[in-house]
Amino acid sequence: MSLSTIETTVVPSAPERRTVPAVAFWTIFVLGAVAGGYYVEQALATPAMFTHLMDLSVYQIAGHRVADGVSIYDTPLLGHTRGVWEFVYTPFAALLFVPLIDLHGEPYTWVGMLGNFAMLTASAWAALSMLGYRRDRRLVLLGLPIAGLLLWCEPVRETMAFGQINIFLLLLVLADMALPDSSRWKGVLTGIAAGIKLTPAFFVIYLLVTRRYRAAATATGAFAATVLIGLAAMPKDSLTFWSGAFADPTRVGVPENPSNESLRGMLARTVGVAGNHQLLWLAGAFAIAAICLCLARRLSLTGHELPAVVLCGLTTTAVSPYSWVHHWVWLAPLLIYLADLAFRRRGIAAPLGLLLALAVASGGVFALLGSAFSSTINYPSDKTFGLLIHNAYIWLTLALFTTAAIQSRRLRTQAVEPSRMR
Repeated sequence: MSLSTIETTVVPSAPERRTVPAVAFWTIFVLGAVAGGYYVEQALATPAMFTHLMDLSVYQIAGHRVADGVSIYDTPLLGHTRGVWEFVYTPFAALLFVPLIDLHGEPYTWVGMLGNFAMLTASAWAALSMLGYRRDRRLVLLGLPIAGLLLWCEPVRETMAFGQINIFLLLLVLADMALPDSSRWKGVLTGIAAGIKLTPAFFVIYLLVTRRYRAAATATGAFAATVLIGLAAMPKDSLTFWSGAFADPTRVGVPENPSNESLRGMLARTVGVAGNHQLLWLAGAFAIAAICLCLARRLSLTGHELPAVVLCGLTTTAVSPYSWVHHWVWLAPLLIYLADLAFRRRGIAAPLGLLLALAVASGGVFALLGSAFSSTINYPSDKTFGLLIHNAYIWLTLALFTTAAIQSRRLRTQAVEPSRMR
């Protein structure tokens, strides 16, 4: 039997949307209120740790440079050291930062924090919608306590503290993928996300391999529009960026930096940066991307859209030349998916998977054990188990690949058996 026949067999009809049970709603509501309240208490007590908004301040400097007609790529935005505080986003992204130049004092802090929290809430709503829950008032309200719980996911917490753009990009892609395939607007938000930071362009390939050609074309068109807008408003900087600055990882920093939580960072810290390091990283990144697309295609074709999209999001971060901890915000919808799975399925496999992901995404359990290492990335990579612990995000992603492959094989077997009986 051909692959196309199997795919046709296993694609389910659109199920009726579920309603969040009352017990689950109130449990999440209480837990989210406690978690969110504790986060606010900590943020007010130690603003230098929770609300310093350093990256948002750098975005503000980029907005000032655009308004003043000064290049954003020729020199670092702060200081004079290459690879430190250099602008690494597109000219279109810099245009989006111009409105920040009028924000100062407390309004600046509140906009930075509440803006990210609102987008985190909307991202949770989009993820739940992709899981098949009814888009009613209860689901809208549930997004708030879920966001409160996700504040303790380390990449989310770091994004909030730095005032980073990652949650915004997460929301754009999730909201786009939550649209029905029949929507003529599907692909627009993904194209805009790629026009701000290039890594979401991977989702255009995902749309292609899942045969959503119109959405892929729409995303490509939206991306092209952002390039043209940037070119029209900032021709010199656009030429600098697209002629090579976008492909220069040294603008971010050295690959062996302990904070580089990507495959390249892991390899650089393990085998060094000399010799065939670059070739090894490219081969590994290509292999991971290819495997991800195969698995995500199978998940999508069998009606598991959210895990397919999450797998792609984690892959973009894993294969990127440089990934800070706050780039791993795709762990947030992963936790939502695993929590839903643990709630609906019997057995211990799903709850154990959720606990493992929670241990990694929260930064580890070291602080709870009285250790000086409050995060997995603080664990020395040259110590015992350092290769495993320090690179926990990479290993978690590869573990998800294995799980997805096993599930894909099970679904294929279930599809073949009824076909043989006919």
